[in-house]
Amino acid sequence: MSLDVAKVEAWKRLELIYVGFGNVGRRVATLLEELRDRLPFEARTIAIVTGHHGATAPEGWPAALPQPSLDGESNAHVITALAQHHADAAHDGRLVCIETSVLDIRRGEPAISHVRAALAGAAHVVTANKGPVAFAYAELAALARRVERRFLFEGAVMDGIPVFNLIRETLPGIRINRFRGVVNSTTNHILTMMERGGTLDAALAEMQASGIAEADPTLDVEGWDAAAKTAALMNVLMDAHITPHDIAREGIRQVTQADVASARSGGERVRLVASAEADGASARGRVRVECVPATDPLGSLEGQQNALLLGTDLLGEIGILQRDGGLTQTAYAVVSDLTTIAREPRRGRQGRNP
Repeated sequence: MSLDVAKVEAWKRLELIYVGFGNVGRRVATLLEELRDRLPFEARTIAIVTGHHGATAPEGWPAALPQPSLDGESNAHVITALAQHHADAAHDGRLVCIETSVLDIRRGEPAISHVRAALAGAAHVVTANKGPVAFAYAELAALARRVERRFLFEGAVMDGIPVFNLIRETLPGIRINRFRGVVNSTTNHILTMMERGGTLDAALAEMQASGIAEADPTLDVEGWDAAAKTAALMNVLMDAHITPHDIAREGIRQVTQADVASARSGGERVRLVASAEADGASARGRVRVECVPATDPLGSLEGQQNALLLGTDLLGEIGILQRDGGLTQTAYAVVSDLTTIAREPRRGRQGRNP
């Protein structure tokens, strides 16, 4: 039996709810417009919810819907109401919540509550926020499976370079038993600038002005951002069930120009290295300053470049190198996840195609 053409075309449209609309969220919106002729789906923004500027909708904010909290608290109640208000899109699998609020390194909130509410309302979730994956991956992934929706987060660790997609889609059956990498663009840029005679504070200010450094610079400089990414990688790749607070962590605040110059003269470079090993049912992760050989893949990185080396049980070591990282790359990761959702058959809450 043939399907109605209008219905088939509707499957290609995604209805987007942005939760958080800072640098990343705004770049996602503009990138979707720039790539509209190259993507296999159409995207329509139906709501923007922020904790600082309130909520907006293209056709006006419905009077029946609650207003968001403006004090940094959870807006899960608004997401729940939006999912109910757009029940048809949710039922058809076309509703997507894009969560890009600021990382809370204490407990991953309110992002976790936002993701939970969206999934419970039958919306897919795409996030560039490390918090939900670093603090509550197992719970949220299980919820997504239960409601037959996707919980995707490619932009949470290495901007637009595929890590989770690579393993999920192209490495079936592979077990990741270790990894090491430079996963924080800001600290790598700072260390590179210090090698060239610059100061930590000046390099950090440059990264904040470009929108790449975290709003709270201590997250980068003290290693918390890298610890959150390490926890996210361990939770997804090693089934670790940990949080960033379980990662042995140090930052770069104590590194001096003399340190980087001494390492350079000895054929080494100072880098903030994130690493982990899995051994049976246990896994250990750390973030620490290391002197690595300049010939090492991590020692070859300049500026905002990142790299991740994955130790596998069948293929040996696999390297993922990112020469250009930044806002557009992170936004592209969100677009990539949206494409993953759009390419799947739309499924209703009861698992039936529309």
